[in-house]
Amino acid sequence: MTVAQGVRRWPIHPRPRPGEALTSWLGRLAAVYRLSVGQLLQHNLGPASALLNGATADDLDWDPPLALLEALAMRTGTESGELRLMTVGGWVPWLADTLDAERGSEAFHTYTRQDSVLLIPGEAGTNAVERWLPWLPADRPTRRAARRICPVCAAAPDPITPLTATIPLMLSCPEHGCRLEAEGDIALAAAMGKPPPHRTAPEHIQTLDRLTWMGMTTGTVVLPRQAVHVGLWLRMLRTLLDEVSISTSRLRRRSAAALELIWNTAAWPPRAGISVWRPYETLSIARQEAMLEATATALDLIRTGKITTCGTLGHLLTRQSHQDVYDGDRPDPAVEVRAFVHDGLRRSWEQATRDVEEWFATARTDPAVARQIFGILTHYSRTGEEYDRERDFMIRHGTPASFLPDPEPGRFAPSNGVR
Repeated sequence: MTVAQGVRRWPIHPRPRPGEALTSWLGRLAAVYRLSVGQLLQHNLGPASALLNGATADDLDWDPPLALLEALAMRTGTESGELRLMTVGGWVPWLADTLDAERGSEAFHTYTRQDSVLLIPGEAGTNAVERWLPWLPADRPTRRAARRICPVCAAAPDPITPLTATIPLMLSCPEHGCRLEAEGDIALAAAMGKPPPHRTAPEHIQTLDRLTWMGMTTGTVVLPRQAVHVGLWLRMLRTLLDEVSISTSRLRRRSAAALELIWNTAAWPPRAGISVWRPYETLSIARQEAMLEATATALDLIRTGKITTCGTLGHLLTRQSHQDVYDGDRPDPAVEVRAFVHDGLRRSWEQATRDVEEWFATARTDPAVARQIFGILTHYSRTGEEYDRERDFMIRHGTPASFLPDPEPGRFAPSNGVR
């Protein structure tokens, strides 16, 4: 990060942690200088401080001005793109296609019912939805839900608050496996000197939340069939939440039976007790938790094969079954025999070549071996020229000339013309 002329980088600036909300990081940053977040931002960001007039902490986690993030980046060395991912606005178009809630039914059906998981395509039907955003209330005054945090993380020496604490995406802490609790309940217990509430989450809930956290911190979710982008995972999760909220009276018998098994296994009233369908984002916290538990139960039942998926995305939640592959035609026996013989000859030739090379290597240091090889090579030499040619051959291959004898006297005497 290049620092603009005249801008001084703050001497101490802790790094953001994976999944941390912008306000959480700003709180840790301000604490270093014994300031409040408001004091840190309103008096230390230069011209960008003017953008904070009337801004609230909710707005900072929602969609703060880019100029504000760039001013923070220059003073802390943290890239503005990384800071933007610590806000809801930085997760467009993965968490939501847009932050404009006016698209209503169009946005809802595109995000939630364009694909399906449990149900066959189109089985969910249509519902009238007015102003709507996925995962978040559409009205600005109630955008930020009450924070739900991990009691173990909250007791750490330098605690952070993840962005997911304000978004009803998870029920448990992926690190400690305990249920998330209301931030106010934890603060009240600490003020009264009592231990904070602590409940271990069931394994199937932890499994679901670990997948979501993986996506929020790495951008990828590893499913049984393949790894998918976090944007696809968030849509799959929201689609499942919608499917478990649908009345069984409008579904096929097979789909209705699957939903009944899900709610019976989750030990919650069907549809979390709602009698008239409403989007997940408009439900109370208790009913949102019930819907998430039912969704975690559905994933576990899919994994164990107790229910099957019929939707366009359902196959991603199951392992691909074994498929036999054609072994091919057996080769012609004659071809096999020829290949066997050829392979045997090749191996024999390679071995013979290695033996000859070792024999010649020995001849470079052993006169007896050198004379033996030279005798074989010159056995059929009929002229002195042929004899000398074999002698030169061995010398070129490293045999000392002194190891090679001259021809016997009279071996190459001139012919007398009698045969």
